[in-house]
Amino acid sequence: METSRTINNSMTQVSRAKGEKRTFHIYDDRFLDVTIDNIFGQKSYQLNLCMLEPWPVRNRDISWRWLLSIIYFGIAALAYSIYLVNHPDTELLGRLIPFIVVFILLLLASLLMFLYRSPNVTEFRSRYCGCVLVSLLYANPNREQFDKFVDELKQRILGASQAVRVDKHRMLINEITKLRRLRNDGIITEREYVAASKRIPNMRA
Repeated sequence: METSRTINNSMTQVSRAKGEKRTFHIYDDRFLDVTIDNIFGQKSYQLNLCMLEPWPVRNRDISWRWLLSIIYFGIAALAYSIYLVNHPDTELLGRLIPFIVVFILLLLASLLMFLYRSPNVTEFRSRYCGCVLVSLLYANPNREQFDKFVDELKQRILGASQAVRVDKHRMLINEITKLRRLRNDGIITEREYVAASKRIPNMRA
């Protein structure tokens, strides 16, 4: 029989660019439940907050390749359009319209890929291995709710850490064991797991 949880705080985030919904529940003062829904299905995992570093990292990556694609296709579509305006010709119009439509479609596709590949997130990492375990879309659903949730999450992490009564070596073993499970469940990648395990000297992953 599943025991009831005491939910301390919850937040739901929706990314239209990724077609993704993320739900976070802080419960029983020291646990976090994360559910991610996207086109690939649903993934859910739970974390003991004591294994997280309480100070999050803001990560804003710019996908320069897709940004350059946006500029290129935008300039091409604009150039063809200007040429048509300055040279109004029915026959020429029929030949150039398909090119303009293609460039506009490529421009929109590049814009979507730029938004997808350029995350603006706040990340909480594991305490010893530095592996990203919680990724929050910045200021989503709004700045006030986001800041309130992050502040409470930091305080809960600090409280859970202070309540731990095991030594550092035991904590290291617990963390790498949890990371292995998250890898097996597809929450983190093999590359992330290997990189994290290498940060623990003299420990076999």
